[in-house]
Amino acid sequence: MRRLDAHGKLLTLLFGVLLTSSSLLLLAGCGGGLLPAQQAQTTMPFHTYDQVVESFEQIVPGMTRAEDLPGLGFDARNSNADVLSYLGVQERFMPTAGVRWEHLNPAVRACIRAELYCNGFVFRPSRVTSRRVGNTVSDILSFQRITHSSRWSAEVILLVMNGRVVHKVFSGNPRTDNMDDKRQPLGPLQDVGGALSRAAGGVTNF
Repeated sequence: MRRLDAHGKLLTLLFGVLLTSSSLLLLAGCGGGLLPAQQAQTTMPFHTYDQVVESFEQIVPGMTRAEDLPGLGFDARNSNADVLSYLGVQERFMPTAGVRWEHLNPAVRACIRAELYCNGFVFRPSRVTSRRVGNTVSDILSFQRITHSSRWSAEVILLVMNGRVVHKVFSGNPRTDNMDDKRQPLGPLQDVGGALSRAAGGVTNF
C-alpha cells in the first residue's frame, strides 16, 4: 500500500506540472505583456537623471534661499537626506590629512567657521527599473529567464548658511545596465526536482 501511495503522489505531481505548463502556454498564446516588471526609487520627485541635473542647475549659490529648495525637489524633511553639522561638513570635505584647509572652497571654509549657523544636506536620488525580456513561453515555463535592469543615481551636496545656499556639489551615474540570463534545461521539472525526490523517498520495500 505504501508503494502505491508513493507512486500516486509522483503521478499527481507530474500531472500537476503538465497541467500548469499547458495553461501557461495557452495564456502566452493569447497575448503579450505577461512578463513582470518592477521599479524602485528614492522618496524624491525625480523620475530621470536629467531632472536632477536640471533642478541642480537652478540652484545659485548666494542667491537661492533654503525655503526654495523643496520646490526644486530637495526637501530634507520629506526625502532620504543626510543633514550634516559643521563637523560633518568638515569631515566630508576634509576626509584625509592630505586635504589642506587653504585648498577648500572659500564657501566651505566659511561654513565650517560659522559652526551652528551652517548645515550641509546630502541628497541621493536614484531609480532602478527591471523587467524580464525574451521569449514569453520560455520565461513562463522557466526554461530561460532574462532580466534587464537599468539604474541611475546622483548625489547632491548643498551647504546652507544664514538661510541661503552658499555652495553646491553634484556627482552621479547617468545610467548602468545589467542583463541576467538564467537557464534551466528541465524547465518547470527542474523546480520540482526536490519534491519528486522527497516523494520517491516515501517508497518503501517489503
